[in-house]
Amino acid sequence: MTNIKNSTDIKYSDSVDSSRSVYSSYNVYSSCYVYSSRNVYSSYNVDSSRSVYSSYNVDSSCRVYSSYNVDSSRSVIFCYDIRGKELYAFNKQVTVSRYYEIRDAWYVIQGNFKLDQVNNSWEDAWKELPQQAWIELSKLPEFDQEVVEDIIGFKLDLSQPKEMTVAQISEKLGYDVKIVK
Repeated sequence: MTNIKNSTDIKYSDSVDSSRSVYSSYNVYSSCYVYSSRNVYSSYNVDSSRSVYSSYNVDSSCRVYSSYNVDSSRSVIFCYDIRGKELYAFNKQVTVSRYYEIRDAWYVIQGNFKLDQVNNSWEDAWKELPQQAWIELSKLPEFDQEVVEDIIGFKLDLSQPKEMTVAQISEKLGYDVKIVK
């Protein structure tokens, strides 16, 4: 074991940071219950998998991003309760090139957002992602709000803020509004 920081119950593992119950794994960060896996980040209950990011209950899979209940699957992003799938986004089949376009778009949309578990839950962490990021994600043609809500654990508000002039605001409020700097 090498490079272990702020972690517990670690056996036969390398490069483990802020994680617990990690066995025969390496490059594991901010994760729990990871077994025989590698390159696992901010994930929970990962078994015999690799390259898993911000996901929960992933088994025998690789290249899994922001997903929940994924089994024996490859190259999936924002998927919920799927098994034996390859090249899926929002529980829909996509092409290889489209999968990478969506993954790259998610990297841009999420910016510096880092999903961290709090009390074995991500719901509060997902709430830290700005509403505008969710709105941008929802613009992807494959986006499925129900699938995303199943993954993150709460309802999304994807309403766009309305642009209004000062005169329109004044009219709505029934009195004059003045902008001061």
